[in-house]
Amino acid sequence: MADQLLEVKDLCVHFGGGRTLLGKKKVPFEALKGIDFSIAAGEAFAIVGESGAGKSTAARCVVGLQKSTRGEITFQGAPLGFHRDRDQRRAVQMVFQDPYSSLSPRMTVGGALAELLRVNKVCGTKEAARERAGELLEMVGMPPSALDQRPRAFSGGQRQRIGIARAIALEPALLVADEPVSALDVSIQASILGLLKRLQRELGLTMLFISHDLAVVRQLCDRVAVMCDGEIIEMGPVSEVLAAPREEFTKNLLAAATDLPDLEMEPLAAPPPKP
Repeated sequence: MADQLLEVKDLCVHFGGGRTLLGKKKVPFEALKGIDFSIAAGEAFAIVGESGAGKSTAARCVVGLQKSTRGEITFQGAPLGFHRDRDQRRAVQMVFQDPYSSLSPRMTVGGALAELLRVNKVCGTKEAARERAGELLEMVGMPPSALDQRPRAFSGGQRQRIGIARAIALEPALLVADEPVSALDVSIQASILGLLKRLQRELGLTMLFISHDLAVVRQLCDRVAVMCDGEIIEMGPVSEVLAAPREEFTKNLLAAATDLPDLEMEPLAAPPPKP
């Protein structure tokens, strides 16, 4: 069996709780109710569910943006806590749903990428960082001129490509993509999904993909976990779950799936050389 890159056991997240000003005990909201899943090295694993199911909370716990109430996350055989060192932060990177809100409007794309590379000691000089930034943009299908432009100059799909370039800049082992195409037109969705799949295959990435759309998962992922009300209710290979879903909830998700065109897999630009 393939080595497990990531293992999540009994992961719980509670929000709220405590007491009111009158001393009455508040009932905490259970966003995650003890979920378990693992992702093998090189695998694309999806978590799907409706809004509020807890899938994005699970993703944020894996990335280190949300502290868990209980449970354990193991990455490459070692505990992965909320407080992480530089290597652990570099190893797990995220592609956000809204790329514009995650990009600094005051910095050029090249400046933001170069700063990320230098702060994390990937590149030692401004010149090397700018060159690497240009190579990363080329990998995601952006022109060299994008280096000197700000995020507002680009469309939603182009901004997401820039967000993906930033996410792979530190050469992560695990890429977490949280609804990365939900705000895009269907035609643009297909191109971004094709890019993610090529990156996963050609760079050897492991991927945790968060979505509400089983059609997206069908195109991109190897296995899927279906979440409802903070719990995983069904899990297995994508082909099996989509061909014969056991749960009525999964059947309803499948009925609402988007009609997406087949993904086109063109070769990536050559990956930038390691410094």
